[in-house]
Amino acid sequence: MNPPKTPTEFDYDLWTTEDGKCMVRIKRTGEVCEVDRDAFRLLRAEEKRLRRSKTGIVVPEHPSERSALLSTDYISLDSSDDMQTSWLIDPMNMEDSLTTLMLEDEFVKTLSMRQRDVYIQCIMGDVQPAEYARDHNISKPRVSALLKEIREKAKKFFDRR
Repeated sequence: MNPPKTPTEFDYDLWTTEDGKCMVRIKRTGEVCEVDRDAFRLLRAEEKRLRRSKTGIVVPEHPSERSALLSTDYISLDSSDDMQTSWLIDPMNMEDSLTTLMLEDEFVKTLSMRQRDVYIQCIMGDVQPAEYARDHNISKPRVSALLKEIREKAKKFFDRR
């Protein structure tokens, strides 16, 4: 088995064989030897400490600090071809969503009780107009008329915003 890659600053490659032996290779000399579990754990802990200290990127405002690589504060540098900022973009704009919810709430208050019920069940919900008409014992054309009234009100309400 080939030894795994370790940080360049770490002087050893560490691995275990299929039969459970703890192996160490000294990078400078290429010498390979078996070590006991305690020594192996100590070296592995040091390797992990070194990895953790290297994880992340330098924070532009504070060069001595490092931040997680997948940070929303990270802006990809043009020179870094392997990093893209597309993962940073949240497709959901919370401010727009809240504004829309508030406007919708205001709009629903302008509707009559019957229009509000049709809006909630047929437009926001998944009830078909024919199903709504049957369930509420009104005609299909009346439900269609209510939907048309709601759309007209919505157009006027949201156009003035």
